[in-house]
Amino acid sequence: MDVRKKLAILADAAKYDASCASSGAKRAATPGGIGHSTGEGICHSYTPDGRCVSLLKILLTNKCTFDCTYCVNRRSSDIPRATFTPD
Repeated sequence: MDVRKKLAILADAAKYDASCASSGAKRAATPGGIGHSTGEGICHSYTPDGRCVSLLKILLTNKCTFDCTYCVNRRSSDIPRATFTPD
């Protein structure tokens, strides 16, 4: 599997993480704003002075040996699987 396909799968899976709730959210353009919020795996955080910072957040893997019924990445879930390995 190529890197872009893995990135798409793992970025999509990361949107379920509570700390990445803004990933995949649609936002209207604002005057003077730059960028957009449509990128997969892009989460938004805010600086103390109110500026929005876009952060890339993906999972390292969505493979799991457990079968928790509440989890989208559970073993029995019929979803595409991918893994990145640290170098």
